[in-house]
Amino acid sequence: MFMGSPELFRNIGLIIICNFIGAIPFCNIIAKIHSNKDLREIGDKNPGSWNLIFNVSKFWGSLGVILDILKGFLSYFLVLKITGFEIVAILAGCAAIAGHNYSPYLKFSGGKGIASTIGFLLAIHPLTIIAFGIGILSALFSVRNMIWGVISGIVASSIFLWLFKSSPVYLIAGILLLMIIIPKYINRSITIPHNFKFRKEKSVKDLFTPKIR
Repeated sequence: MFMGSPELFRNIGLIIICNFIGAIPFCNIIAKIHSNKDLREIGDKNPGSWNLIFNVSKFWGSLGVILDILKGFLSYFLVLKITGFEIVAILAGCAAIAGHNYSPYLKFSGGKGIASTIGFLLAIHPLTIIAFGIGILSALFSVRNMIWGVISGIVASSIFLWLFKSSPVYLIAGILLLMIIIPKYINRSITIPHNFKFRKEKSVKDLFTPKIR
């Protein structure tokens, strides 16, 4: 980690690689292959898994969610194994999420980073997801607004990791996540309606059938 050391350049290189891997727009690629549609032109115009699930296919949307989760999970997990430095792994995970949200392959547009953040938190410690879920759901049920749910989830998971692992580095991770994710919700905050319902598929075939005509 020392300036000028080979390890420093290796670590910087790994962080950059994770950023470009995180930037791969799997959901938009799936939408184009499956339905010949650009997610940036349909639904909420967001090239993320939520738009893929609700406007193309639940099955392929679920695949997109898994791939986005793996971005955050593998970036942290593999970099920690390679370097042995927690802070480098955290920066790599955050870099992957930043790449997902501001993809250079999509002119710096991208998803909102929730799935990738879940993968990142899972890699740090699986129980973190409980804190994240409690934080996000409590805010959703109280104010029914996604941006406050995201903020609460990230803050709750950061505090959990700080207390559980006794290291302030996780508070830094939380601040980085907020800086990466919150701008995606500014002026586009999602309010959850009281009569919100998931669409129901009529048959197994509908899982694979594009909803966009």
